Amino acid sequence: MRLWHWVAIGTGAVGLLLTTLLVVGKKRKVQESSENLEVPEEGPPGDREMSFWEHLAELRSRLLWAILFWAIGSVIAWVYYDKIFWMLVKPIEPALRKYEIPVTLQSIFEPLMLKLQISIAAGLVIAFPGILYEVMAFVWPALYPHEKRFALKLIPASLILFGAGVFLAYNLIPVAALFMLQMGLPSTDNPGIKIQVLNFARQYLWSVAKIAAACGVLFQMPLVMMFLGKLGVVSAKGLMRYWRHAIVAIFTLSAIITPTIDPVNMTLLAGPIVGLYFLSVLLVYLTQPREQ
Repeated sequence: MRLWHWVAIGTGAVGLLLTTLLVVGKKRKVQESSENLEVPEEGPPGDREMSFWEHLAELRSRLLWAILFWAIGSVIAWVYYDKIFWMLVKPIEPALRKYEIPVTLQSIFEPLMLKLQISIAAGLVIAFPGILYEVMAFVWPALYPHEKRFALKLIPASLILFGAGVFLAYNLIPVAALFMLQMGLPSTDNPGIKIQVLNFARQYLWSVAKIAAACGVLFQMPLVMMFLGKLGVVSAKGLMRYWRHAIVAIFTLSAIITPTIDPVNMTLLAGPIVGLYFLSVLLVYLTQPREQ
């Protein structure tokens, strides 16, 4: 994935986080000024409404800490790169031997680039608990006590879902890769001709590291949607109204993340995410305030 792809995704995530906080604040301002609604719970002691620029300053601080956690995780992954490398190779080692596929690197700079890429992706996995803490710390002051209790219940589930996303990608991508090799490579009965797949191992290693980290983050969708539904930011009806737009966005994101442009890889990644979207709709329906 190119750098501008990461910048675009990161900018979108930051914008969504800031917009969510501002929408929550606006909804609560309306609730507190309405005479027909019950008086909401009091906020924490010293609670006050922050200005837009104060939100930006707080967001900047949290982002810097999240980046620091990610950098520390990447350094740890760099130190243990050999173990991570062979852990990624292990699922396809039989195929590498069977089809005599070498781990080819096209230039003297490529080993360093591969190490850097895998360390960054693995660093995100290692640093996820710290990044999750910074996200929660950013939205925490805007939550009422009952919402904070609800958020605390979601944290263990968030860690479990992140691990499940990484585990699923780590185990399914080798299966898909081996299937494509077996279906695509012709039989080599002619002893004078040898068919070799170049750059397969290098592309595979980066793809597994990248997609595993991305799946861990994307598997947070049900919890994020459920939490936003609890806050009244989204509703099950609204999510179902825009399900076609969501599917287009999911397939677009999958096309960016996957290393090739073929529809098979894109669908393999997009399919589970589409399922998570509709699971999110169900969870929002079960947890959203009944008066909506």
